[in-house]
Amino acid sequence: MKSIGVLPCLLAIAACSPTVKMAYVDASGKHGSGTVTMDGTLHNVELSISDNGQSCSGTFPSWSNLTVVVPVKCTDGVTGTATMTRVMDGPISGEGTMQLSNGETKRFVYNSVGQP
Repeated sequence: MKSIGVLPCLLAIAACSPTVKMAYVDASGKHGSGTVTMDGTLHNVELSISDNGQSCSGTFPSWSNLTVVVPVKCTDGVTGTATMTRVMDGPISGEGTMQLSNGETKRFVYNSVGQP
């Protein structure tokens, strides 16, 4: 009987693919937005940030540590790294910094609270 109850829970977790919204502002005051998308077990994570003229993205296999460093590539050829730190308990939220090869730095926050 227990295995019947566990199967729907496992299927619900496997089908869950949360997308968390983020926002950023760079040193010049330019604003942008993005998403962090992952499967229900914090694996296969994709980061994407965009503003008017540039989109940057990167992927990493697992968010098993509270802080991860993600290589990113932008649509204009610029590369860099994003360092993201999430809170330990509760909804998926935290903050990060993206340092790009052209000298730009973008600080961002992300939070799943209040999202559909």
